[in-house]
Amino acid sequence: MTRRLTPEEKELWDHVAAGVKPRRRRVSTPVVPPAPAAQPNAAKPAKRRTVVLKPAAKPEPATALRPAPDPFDLTGLDGKRATRLRKGELEIEGRIDLHGLTLDPAHAALNDFIAAARGSNKRVVLVITGKGEGEGGALKRLVPMWLREAPLASWIAALSPAHARHGGAGAIYVYLRRRRSA
Repeated sequence: MTRRLTPEEKELWDHVAAGVKPRRRRVSTPVVPPAPAAQPNAAKPAKRRTVVLKPAAKPEPATALRPAPDPFDLTGLDGKRATRLRKGELEIEGRIDLHGLTLDPAHAALNDFIAAARGSNKRVVLVITGKGEGEGGALKRLVPMWLREAPLASWIAALSPAHARHGGAGAIYVYLRRRRSA
């Protein structure tokens, strides 16, 4: 149910409406000539068709968005080794605990740790990021990205979330590539 306007509201509405111009309409209607009088042997005029133009489809963006690659991709390992890594059955040869550190010191410590582990021919190391919110949550998201950046990416064969006995969602197994002797 609608209510009626008060005299003040009506006066205000009239004042506002007086300053508004109607929009021009761009609707074009086809002009249909009047139908001629029926003649006995005259051919019927053809019906006019109205053509409706559809707007052109939007072009695809030059760079289509792709989902981020899975940081825990185990394609660098054979099936049995990937399964053993995922289950936490491979021997952990080194570990670093990053939770409690801020981002810049954690990034530097991670780079140094991976370089040292590679230098001493370790194959499986554990990186503990922590599960928590705040800095711990940031490390949990950023460490896999850091491990997939140069120069570390060329040294790493696979990453996997740790098994519950090694920290679960708050830790990452890093499987390092063998160093090639020159």
